[in-house]
Amino acid sequence: MSELPAEPGPVEDLFEVVDTAARLLGGPVVVEDADFRVLAYSAVAGQPNDEARRSAILNRRTPDRWLRWMEESGIRHRLQRDDRLIRLDAPWPSPLRRYIRPVRSDERVVGYLWLMSGDAELAPDVERLARDFADIVAPELARRSARDEHPGARLLRRFLGGYLPAAQLAQELEVDGDDVGAVILVFGSGTQPLGAVALRALSRYARMKPHTWLAGALGARTYLLHVAPELSEATVDQLVRETSAELERAARAPVCAAAGSAVHGLASALQSREEADLTLRVLQARDRRIGCFSALRHEVLLHEVVSFLRARPVLTRGLLDGLSTHDRLHGTDYQRTLRVYLDSFGDVRRAAEVLHLHANSMRYRLKRLADLAPLDLDDPDARLAVQLVLAAIRSP
Repeated sequence: MSELPAEPGPVEDLFEVVDTAARLLGGPVVVEDADFRVLAYSAVAGQPNDEARRSAILNRRTPDRWLRWMEESGIRHRLQRDDRLIRLDAPWPSPLRRYIRPVRSDERVVGYLWLMSGDAELAPDVERLARDFADIVAPELARRSARDEHPGARLLRRFLGGYLPAAQLAQELEVDGDDVGAVILVFGSGTQPLGAVALRALSRYARMKPHTWLAGALGARTYLLHVAPELSEATVDQLVRETSAELERAARAPVCAAAGSAVHGLASALQSREEADLTLRVLQARDRRIGCFSALRHEVLLHEVVSFLRARPVLTRGLLDGLSTHDRLHGTDYQRTLRVYLDSFGDVRRAAEVLHLHANSMRYRLKRLADLAPLDLDDPDARLAVQLVLAAIRSP
């Protein structure tokens, strides 16, 4: 075939359409559903392959390492909002460059298009071709979707996706959108989406409770909107624990649950959703299960800053390289000395006690490390910058 068909044929033709797309795009293609399960893949002679693609095809799913990295780097969040090809610059070597874009049907993500490239260049109009291909396979992926979406879940998905104004949602829920408390809870389960069973369990649980609840899925995450005349942070903490336990019983697997702040007015619920997403990222990065944004603000802030610095090594490169090189070549421990000193708020005696040193030895180390790195530890801005760099280079 030399061009994409107007629309996909029967289910068994999806592989043929994918092969055609791979030839036109100039690289191997994989199509997955919304839970990153492989539905079809190209097999065009002469096109490159690598271990990650072979693993995805063999196991019928994107490898967990990729899913974890996409979650931690914010790629999965971007996929819910961005319809362009996103280049994936993973932190490990790969012979192939990877791109991904969502496939949408009726505003809902129903799958993903993966495109790889090796030495050969992709098609000049690759962005347009990828968009056309996504539009063509969207009806087929929507038909394959196993989720029978509840009307309430559809409302919540459209609201969270920015397609339904808060005022219209308030009308649907028959509440005063300007005079209610609202909070968003989000649930995840490692790299595995919770799935329809857990979503139905959460919906049943919500229907048994007073006031207004909506449960729905957006991508790999499950969300819960709770609306009540008044909401306190203590109430939110209790909600997270109760709903998490309910989901774990239904999913028969550990669940990670996070809540945004209790806010006033439905229009502010999107802020609560953003806080919940950020909190979930912290919990998953630190292997914890339950948390509320209100109690983890400083951890969320630091995690986002450190994640940004790790993604932009140009910002941290050079500041502590002298210390790192000296420690590596001479077996010294200047980097740890600096970390302990800053953690001790510049108290030499306290830092010396932590390191089991005499105070004079500690002072000598500080003088020596200042010679090895361009550091002015009397400058509060410099101290803050160094602490952030130390946090960024620490093992995640």
